[in-house]
Amino acid sequence: MKCVTRSIVLALFSSSLMAGGTDDHSHGNMKFSVGEPGKGIPDRSISVSMRDTMRFVFEPALGELRHGETIGFEVRNDGQIQHEFSIGNAEDQVKHALMMKKMPDMKHNDPNTVSLTPGESATLSWKFMGKETVVFACNIPGHFEAGMKNVLAIKE
Repeated sequence: MKCVTRSIVLALFSSSLMAGGTDDHSHGNMKFSVGEPGKGIPDRSISVSMRDTMRFVFEPALGELRHGETIGFEVRNDGQIQHEFSIGNAEDQVKHALMMKKMPDMKHNDPNTVSLTPGESATLSWKFMGKETVVFACNIPGHFEAGMKNVLAIKE
């Protein structure tokens, strides 16, 4: 199942994407596919290092995601180039990647996505809900395709 899900996500991202433009972006009244912004004290905290090797390093290891669980993510850009940490399903990430191809200099500070320059850090709190597969992605053009992603299912 895990390989099939990853194959689907990769197939979605391999489609031809358009490039051009720059912009800041706000999502206004967002609807989220894999949960909602977390409130209060998270059930657990995870540090996320974004690296120029096009990998997220989760410490401690992310392990399973549980329905109703809130995780606080301490996200750091430990690289020398800009990176992004985005939480969504495969469809969300494809739409976001298309938008980033059109506006590659777009910066995010949304409940489910942060863009960070080298040395910056941010905190996201996320309550995972539903049965969708969660895709953690960096949608800066070329980063996801180079392996900057993590795919996990939400468990009951």
